[in-house]
Amino acid sequence: MATVHEFLPIEFDYYGELSIRSRLAEARRYSRFHAVVLLQRIVRGHLIRKHFAWLSKNALTIQCAFRMHLARKAYRRALIQAVRNKHNKRYNQAATKIQALWRGHYSRNKKFCYYSYRRWLREVTERGKRRAAEAVEFGIRTKVDDLKALEEEARKWLAFVVFKLHHLLRTYVRAGIYSKTGTSELSEFENLLNSIRYTEYMKRLKKKYDEFVRKYRPRFSNKRLFPIIGNGEDYWYLSLPEMYELTAQPPEVEDTRHINEYHGPIHKKPFLWRKVTRSKLSEGRGPFIATRIPSKESLKIEPRDPRFDLYVQHYKPQPNIFDYVDYHINIVLMKKHKIQKM
Repeated sequence: MATVHEFLPIEFDYYGELSIRSRLAEARRYSRFHAVVLLQRIVRGHLIRKHFAWLSKNALTIQCAFRMHLARKAYRRALIQAVRNKHNKRYNQAATKIQALWRGHYSRNKKFCYYSYRRWLREVTERGKRRAAEAVEFGIRTKVDDLKALEEEARKWLAFVVFKLHHLLRTYVRAGIYSKTGTSELSEFENLLNSIRYTEYMKRLKKKYDEFVRKYRPRFSNKRLFPIIGNGEDYWYLSLPEMYELTAQPPEVEDTRHINEYHGPIHKKPFLWRKVTRSKLSEGRGPFIATRIPSKESLKIEPRDPRFDLYVQHYKPQPNIFDYVDYHINIVLMKKHKIQKM
């Protein structure tokens, strides 16, 4: 009889096969368990992250709404405070302005007026400036008067002294009395003497003397001994303006003689016959009619001045006159220096 006993494994083999298959099943079960755990972990992580994101979103929404509520509340509170501060500031400004106006009005009426003080200060300043200007003007006027007095005195001394000393000016050969020692240059006083046009001065003086003589000679019987009348102001020297005019430099005249077609100014005038004198009229020459000579009765003959005879009889030369002239010349130079310094 056939049996399968031979084909059956022994217990050790069976136990070994069971151990192997058990370990394999356990390994498969562990791998499936590990896969399930991994899937659960992934799903749970995803769900947790999703829930956390949802919680964060809701928390942000709640925080934003709450913060907006707080901001609006703070804005309303700040707006109310700003409006209140604005009203308080306006009320304070109005009150300050009213107080300032009242205090200014009260101080101006009762204590001190600034505008009145400024007006008074302006008047005092203008009055002080006016007084200062008057003082300066008075000083200038006084100085001008002093200068005029000095100039008048200097002009008088120039009139009496300088115009009489032209002969004391040095020449090219000989030194004068007022020349500098050891030099050929003119001194200061000699420059003053040299600036005067004596030729023109003598011409004018002679013309003045001739007019004076022609005016007063018919009054005296002795025509040659003409008396001294007065102090000589009318015929012995020129007036002060005329003398000062002679001290100025003459204008330069351009020499146009090389342009003129004639020899001189005398050839430009037409030739005129000379008038016949009275001595020739008495001889009866020419067809001229003699002018009527005034008679002695028509002329008022004044008595002869006795001072002329006394002057001629008792006149004596005075050698001390040069010391007198030197003294007054020094005075003139001192006055001139003072005027230049002022």
